[in-house]
Amino acid sequence: MGEAILNVGESLVLRRTFAVAPRKVWRAWVDAAALRIWFGQSDAACWEADMDVRPGGRLRLVMQDADGKRYEARGVYREVVPDRRLVIAWTWNSDTAMTEAVITVNLNQTAEGTELEFTLDPVVDPRERDAWRADLKRLADFLKEKS
Repeated sequence: MGEAILNVGESLVLRRTFAVAPRKVWRAWVDAAALRIWFGQSDAACWEADMDVRPGGRLRLVMQDADGKRYEARGVYREVVPDRRLVIAWTWNSDTAMTEAVITVNLNQTAEGTELEFTLDPVVDPRERDAWRADLKRLADFLKEKS
């Protein structure tokens, strides 16, 4: 499970393998209903997702943490290669500085299914490392249920 870098300002790289085809993993990243589930927002009344998944398209997510605090992420899709690669530049409207981070998702078909390589560059908030690990765990559970 190739994980790297723990410090704010550095990159976070996570690798996971899922026993499903790349198109199923891709759909989980670009479908707002699926994203809501594996982002842990199923019970969040404030959930909003505006996703124009194309190069130059905008992304806006409104989420809520366990304490009821709302967070908003806004971004732009830089690269969109269906079933293969997604690159999003985004910022969080939260207590941390409004620093742009780039999320890169690469999907590669393997004999076992799909290898996902996730990169967040830079890590803006030290909590992001654990949050993304939890998100990818929920993604694995989501994909098992849907396959």
